[in-house]
Amino acid sequence: SNNSGFMNILVLDHLLVNPDKYVEKVLEGEFVDVEDGDYTFKGIQVRDNDELAIIVKSIYPEYRIVYNFIRQSPEFQKEPNFKHTDEMMGDKTVLLYLNKKHPKEAGTTLYEEGDPACTIYYKYNRMVVFDSEICHSRNLKDNFGSGNNSRLVQVIFIRK
Repeated sequence: SNNSGFMNILVLDHLLVNPDKYVEKVLEGEFVDVEDGDYTFKGIQVRDNDELAIIVKSIYPEYRIVYNFIRQSPEFQKEPNFKHTDEMMGDKTVLLYLNKKHPKEAGTTLYEEGDPACTIYYKYNRMVVFDSEICHSRNLKDNFGSGNNSRLVQVIFIRK
């Protein structure tokens, strides 16, 4: 695990060229529940070589994409975990926030030794990248929104 004391985070705003069109197309697709061992991840839309994937590969050419999906999480949806790491999934975790309307507290908290170390606030079309071994959580335990206004986040895991 990360004993080096460094927390490298990349935050890029205004990432997608036309996020409204991107989200519109996403919402036309379907979201399914995916079983993974003991957990059920609800509201997943598996993605392929989409615009975010292409951007991520251009920034991290030495990495390969292991998973790419968009997750729709309405308020109060039961989730398998809150504070967690993604180190089983890849070396870096990429998040893209896809809601125009969201509570101002929404976003992602990163932890060091169990304590909040960094809070990244949700902003439409903002990409956040951090090492997958960093413990993190959503800022809002209960997610937010409903239907097409539910919390919508694209997640990519990359591995060297």
